[in-house]
Amino acid sequence: MKKIFVSVLSISLVFCVTLSCDEADIGPSDSCSYTPAASSAAHPKNAVFQSILDTYVKKGLPGISALVRDESGTWVGYSGKADIDKNIPFTPCHPSKAASITKFMVGTLMFILQEKGLININDPISKYVDADIIKKIKNADQVTIKNCMQHTTGFYDIITDSEFYLAVLNTPNKQWDAEDLLKYVYGKDPYFAPNEGVEYSNTNTIFVGMCLDKVLGYHHSKALREMIWQPLGMNDTYYQSRDGLPNTVAQGYYDLYNNNTIVNVSNLITGSGNGYGGVFSTVYDLQKFMNAYYYDKTLVSEEGMATMMNFIPESEQNNLGVGIMQKFKNFSPHLGVGHSGRDLGYSADLFAFPTRNDRLMIFFVNYGTDGDTFLRETFREFEKELVFELTE
Repeated sequence: MKKIFVSVLSISLVFCVTLSCDEADIGPSDSCSYTPAASSAAHPKNAVFQSILDTYVKKGLPGISALVRDESGTWVGYSGKADIDKNIPFTPCHPSKAASITKFMVGTLMFILQEKGLININDPISKYVDADIIKKIKNADQVTIKNCMQHTTGFYDIITDSEFYLAVLNTPNKQWDAEDLLKYVYGKDPYFAPNEGVEYSNTNTIFVGMCLDKVLGYHHSKALREMIWQPLGMNDTYYQSRDGLPNTVAQGYYDLYNNNTIVNVSNLITGSGNGYGGVFSTVYDLQKFMNAYYYDKTLVSEEGMATMMNFIPESEQNNLGVGIMQKFKNFSPHLGVGHSGRDLGYSADLFAFPTRNDRLMIFFVNYGTDGDTFLRETFREFEKELVFELTE
């Protein structure tokens, strides 16, 4: 997820004190069984990587789990808490929200189905989405699945909508459906006409998920599990609102009141399970996914990967492919290929570095970092320092 819009000081909040709330999706975190790998202690940068994690936890980030891989091997480490109240360490076996890394997995699924002859990314979304929905969103009758996957539709981004966030804040634990979410997009002006610009919009991947659901005949969460996660042994990966979450899931935190105090926002669900976010995973499971997709090339054909990696500039930081992105061009000559994830209480990165012998970086931070809070720059400094240390 990107461009989180939260201005809680200007929003009248109504929480569970006054509303009847659904049962909490995420309860307090339990410990999980974790044995540090010998390869981490033996890695020549063990102390350096651990120091980076410890430094930024001391600066305020609640918890971090990370995996990096270079020519010297794989290093895995952690620092801080998965649950502050229970004093539970954020070990790498704690699933945490991968947020928009979900888009990378959903995009991969789309290409898997295309290569089975079930769908084509050049199809118009109107082939799969009900006409009564299409007519409520300007230009929706002119865009393709590929436009949605590469963010060239111009569609208004639901994650910038204050009314949507008010609904999130007022109805904790709500399990959103695609149609519920699109109500906040209906009637909104697009940023530009299709193919006349590029602007990251979470609305796009709602439509990708709807197209997948139509051609599959069931929700795409089932296909993610059966076609990707289970075959790869990703046994600690879940899709919020579609799967039950284990009691080892990390809590998510955010400076909700913009007063330099973090609070637990784990159960403020920002539309999880609808294509653009909601996957919970671990650094180990994301490594399995990236190994299969990028390094071993066993999920998508080389032709499909070439299409996905046809990057176009989106911002000073990002280039966008078809379900994938390049990142870090604002501070590094070594661009990461993969996807980042940002949600209200969680952040994550999954990137390979082609110009540095395909080194790999994966991390989870259980704090929301796209909102304008006192820890956002701290997070960005952490990300930058880890990228520099891995790619130097």
